[in-house]
Amino acid sequence: QQLNTDELYQHSGQYYFSKGFNNRAIIALLLGILPNVPGFLLTIKVISHDAFPEWVSHLYNYAWFVGFFVSGISYILMMQSYRKINLNAITANSK
Repeated sequence: QQLNTDELYQHSGQYYFSKGFNNRAIIALLLGILPNVPGFLLTIKVISHDAFPEWVSHLYNYAWFVGFFVSGISYILMMQSYRKINLNAITANSK
């Protein structure tokens, strides 16, 4: 891996995302939170215990691990496709 330091601080550089936000990272964060929501809602007694299968509500006991792995894997997968598209565009522009 190489870091292109000239591009780091340019608003239209290769490291600039949509208006300064990496949308793929935000989506990965939300995907990591999503499996833990049913257990949270059960814990604060907003929904009944019959609303979700029992195994789904038990995921909340491991919320840190579930969120970390779901977010991490989804982020890696989404960024791999982004890097391929971005590298192809950079290679095409440099020729």
